[in-house]
Amino acid sequence: MKFRAFPCLFLSVAPCTVMAAGYYLPNQDAFATARGNAFVATADSAAAVYYNPAGMTQLDHAQAQAGVYAIVLGNEANVAGESTDAKNELQAAPQIFYAQPYNDKLSFGFGLNSPFGLGTEWGRDTNFSTVVTEARLLYASGTSAVAYKVTNELSIGASVSVNYADLTLEQGLGVPGSYLKFNGDDIGFSGTISTRWQPCEQHAFGLIYSTESSFDLSGKTTSNGLADDNSASMDFMTPARVAGGYSYRPAPGWNIEANVEWLNWDSLNTLNLKSSSVGGSIPVKFDWESSFIYELGASYTTEGGYIFAAGYDFNQNSQPDEDFTPGVSDADRHWFNLGFGRKMERASWMLAYQFGYSNRTVDGATNPLANGKYESRHNALIFSWQQGF
Repeated sequence: MKFRAFPCLFLSVAPCTVMAAGYYLPNQDAFATARGNAFVATADSAAAVYYNPAGMTQLDHAQAQAGVYAIVLGNEANVAGESTDAKNELQAAPQIFYAQPYNDKLSFGFGLNSPFGLGTEWGRDTNFSTVVTEARLLYASGTSAVAYKVTNELSIGASVSVNYADLTLEQGLGVPGSYLKFNGDDIGFSGTISTRWQPCEQHAFGLIYSTESSFDLSGKTTSNGLADDNSASMDFMTPARVAGGYSYRPAPGWNIEANVEWLNWDSLNTLNLKSSSVGGSIPVKFDWESSFIYELGASYTTEGGYIFAAGYDFNQNSQPDEDFTPGVSDADRHWFNLGFGRKMERASWMLAYQFGYSNRTVDGATNPLANGKYESRHNALIFSWQQGF
């Protein structure tokens, strides 16, 4: 017998999966992260492959970079008088970048990183388990980038990315210990164009536009003995992004930068869910709102090569109250960042720490079981090593 609760599951769970700034991972370089990810106008390392490909023209030799971003998400929910902590687990996202000048004007690079991802697991015994028990995204992006120096002051860049997404969603069924889970994956593509303009030594400007990436996740649903291994698929996307920045160097060793990023969640309206258990396609309504991220940071490099950096970024909520569910617990979130490193003749390293927090009260959710108070206290470390050749 086909399990007819399947449509209800995803009508309530899907909007809370990974569609929020909280699952966008801008932290792809320790130096940039320490400065609140204000790096679009600086973009002077191999990490420019991600932050602003046009910045690769600043390199006068080949450079490789490897790093890892590690975070422990601390989410707490208070729903209907019951307090619940999400599972504390260490989650990591690695990055590898390489950039090299081809001649005085042309540069190229590639990268392997995870600009979206992470997951939240609340468990199956909460009083909102029929809303969500787990939402998790594994995301990997392989990028090829090129940059061209139009003049000594102006460079342009472009990149193409192949993106892999693996999404897991789970929800309780109202009976203790029962659940229904979807898992599916697919490959999508995205592109980026960018520019960097430095009219003088003290001032630089950067701008980047990245397209959305669309997926048709193919997989299956499984449940606790009620319906197993039903083939299923679901539309999915990650948003287009625009980021602009201004860098000011008031004195030798100093760099102060401010960035603004925009994520186009407005394009996320209605997606389609298909399953052999229902024999057709079900529209899944989203009504997310585009959001901004404001980033400000400063760094100082001593004559001996020691690097000190600090920054702040504010992530605007993209999940309206009526569409809120605890799977991502999105909110207006504050991030405070510190970093220390060392720049040597042909190599450098950087270690950065992040603390993020948010408090949110939801009282207008379409599913009343999602109404409540939500707090997040996140701690993260990111380490990067650069090697010149």
